[in-house]
Amino acid sequence: MRNPLFPLFVFLGLVLLEIFGFAWVGDAVGALMTVALVIITAATGLLLFRLQGFYHWRRLQQSLARGEVPARGLVEGWLLMSAAVLLLLPGFFTDAAGFVLLVPPLRRWAANGILRRGMVRARTGGPGGGQHSDTIEGEFRHHDEGRESPDDRLDHDDRR
Repeated sequence: MRNPLFPLFVFLGLVLLEIFGFAWVGDAVGALMTVALVIITAATGLLLFRLQGFYHWRRLQQSLARGEVPARGLVEGWLLMSAAVLLLLPGFFTDAAGFVLLVPPLRRWAANGILRRGMVRARTGGPGGGQHSDTIEGEFRHHDEGRESPDDRLDHDDRR
């Protein structure tokens, strides 16, 4: 059975790792340069994310226009968004992970791994297709206030 505190321990471990990284880099290059490096890496990463995000968005639109289901493209888009979040978080290890996700071959490899393991499940359905539909069919009537009679009112109360 999985420990329910596991995510907390992972989060605390990452925070401690980032603090260690700040101390190590700060000792090597100084405090001001450390802050400048964090800002520069975040800005550079977000610029790369923006460029790749537009390119990726165009690819998704093209595959949808061809009638394809872009499963890998959607997972890659999720990984791009994850890269942006990692780049916004202050720290050198999160920036490194974000930059790794910005490299297209590595991102494709990660997306293929996620899809191969079945970590993402897709459910398709449309009009008349799919067994589990969230569509509720019915009828309604629009009545102006004050004009409706009690018998015309739609009422789901069976106590009448």
